[in-house]
Amino acid sequence: MKENRSVSRILAILELIAKHDEGLTLGQIYRILEIPKATVYDFLQTLYKADAIYYKDPRLKNYVIGSKMFAIGSVYTKNSNMIEASQFELKEFGDKYGRTTFVTKRINDKIVYVFKYQPTNSKIVTPQEIGSVSRDFEVNPIGQCYAVFDHVIQNKNIPGFEELKKARHVFSSLDDNSHICTIAAPVWNFENRVCGVIVASDLLTDGSRRADIAKEFVQIAERISRRLGYMGNFNV
Repeated sequence: MKENRSVSRILAILELIAKHDEGLTLGQIYRILEIPKATVYDFLQTLYKADAIYYKDPRLKNYVIGSKMFAIGSVYTKNSNMIEASQFELKEFGDKYGRTTFVTKRINDKIVYVFKYQPTNSKIVTPQEIGSVSRDFEVNPIGQCYAVFDHVIQNKNIPGFEELKKARHVFSSLDDNSHICTIAAPVWNFENRVCGVIVASDLLTDGSRRADIAKEFVQIAERISRRLGYMGNFNV
């Protein structure tokens, strides 16, 4: 079968951009791939309009992989080990408490939602879908969870850092203006590193059951970690 030259070039551009976290400019791309500048420009414009790529720095016009590619890639992640290890308990937890549950992964400076389960008794409709991306590692409980437990991006300036580390979860504040209560807990793998964060969201309440919910959710995160081969001490 004859190879489609345009498709091959687009894939080559995407693969090249994906290898450079700092992003690549039009000039860098066409020189590295030795493709005519006008051709690369047309491809980049099409990919940009489709959210397959975006500018990491609009001033430099350096392209990085966009949310559409994460969404497409999420089809693969449905069969990933972490989702397989966690989806049953997250669905069970979601049904029990009426909470929408998620699995997220950190990819460089992005938090990507790779699994979502919304039970029929949920009281909210969350905007996040599989493939959604966040870059908030300071305010959002999910990002804070990565910032506390993921040693690659650990930020000890997160408020209550030591207390959160000891509790092994992050709960949204009762004063959260979004009126959504979110709990996030880290999951470790056989490499003794945080490979993701599991999440459960519901309407904000008076907080009377927060301690029990947190304890149960942390235990779920522990069991998922063990299934993924983590042999370390959770209390370190």
